[in-house]
Order: sequence, then C-alpha cells, then structure tokens
Amino acid sequence: MNASRTSVLFCTINARPMLIQPDTPSALPLIPGMKNRRLVLASASPRRQALISALGIPFELRPVDVEEVYPDELQGPDIPRFLSELKAKEAARGMSPEELIITSDTVVQIDGLTLEKPQSREEAADMLRRLSGRTHEVTTAFCLVDGRHSDRITTDHDTASVSFGHVSDELASHYIQFHQPFDKAGAYGAQDLIGMCGIHSLKGSFYTVMGLPMHKIFSALQSLD
Repeated sequence: MNASRTSVLFCTINARPMLIQPDTPSALPLIPGMKNRRLVLASASPRRQALISALGIPFELRPVDVEEVYPDELQGPDIPRFLSELKAKEAARGMSPEELIITSDTVVQIDGLTLEKPQSREEAADMLRRLSGRTHEVTTAFCLVDGRHSDRITTDHDTASVSFGHVSDELASHYIQFHQPFDKAGAYGAQDLIGMCGIHSLKGSFYTVMGLPMHKIFSALQSLD
C-alpha cells in the first residue's frame, strides 16, 4: 500500500457538519431529481465548497475522516477514483434515504509520478520546480452516493492538461510562504497566484483542476430519478 499520505494527510481534522446556504440563484429547477433530497459534501476543501455553492443549492458540509492510502499498483485516474470511493464508503455509513453525498479526490501527475499534497516547504518547492515550464495532468475523481441505494456508489473522473510557464524560485518561495500550498495536490491552486501567474494554457475543465469536475457532477445530479 502507498503510505505517502499517512503522516499528515487526512480528509478532515474532527470537522463538524455545517449547513451551507448559498446566496446565488438556485439551480434546483434544472435538477428535478433533487426535490425533497438533501445534498451533502463530504469534503473539508474550501475550493470544493465554493464550487458546490455556485449551484445555489443548500447543502450540508460533512467532511469524513479517513486515512488516504492506496495500493501501490494503482496508476493514473485509478488513484483518485480509489480514494474518492474510500471516502464515499465512510461517508455513507448511516446516511438517510433522502441524502445525496458527494466525495472527491484530486491528483497531479507528471513523469509517471503522482504529486499529492506536499508535507513540507521543501517538498512544495520541489513540486513547483518539477512543474515549471512543462505540461502535467490533473485528475479529479468524484463519487455520488444516493441514500436510497447507499450500497451503490457512482464514480467518475475528469482529466485536464495544464501547461506552466517558467516558475521562478522567487515566485515559488512567495507562493509557498503566503498562499498555503499544503492542502493542494501538486502544491498549487489554479485559482491562486501561482495559477494566475504560472499557467499559460489549460486543456480541459478549469474546475476539474480547481477540485471538482462540475460539468460531470451537474450531469450526474440531473440523471437522478
């Protein structure tokens, strides 16, 4: 089993459930299958919270607490898919029939390596140096669990190609010091300073890089009966 996430990386640190009431126009009329249902986001990521909030649908923020470890033989998209399902199985324990739970995981991949969340300033700097001037893949997987059939987990993923320009040591150091790369796969956020100044092209969904493939999540929600 890959233990690279075991020392500090958990989905949450004893986070309590919280009801989120977005102030944006609701997309509920576009998702009739969500009538009388309750959406739950099982993630502590503020980026995923912002993306789900954009739907304008009230949801419960209910992060799960699992150790993110995956088998060594997994590669590519199978890694975030496995971890999303790991979170989904934990989140589905005791869920109510009216609930719909979303879990997710994101990884950055380059040179056959999977870059997860850095555990030190040095590791973050190494990741940014590796990404500098090159193209890498970002894969975000997600699971949707319907409380009416909680033993079934719907899993999907999306991949985007991201090309960085040169990231100077000065920019990397500034970013690491002031922009909290330690909760981000690959040590960067596309919506942060490093993304605005470093990314020169992106093929695929920006929101997949940010943390949720919203086009696929919206489609999955619309498919509810």
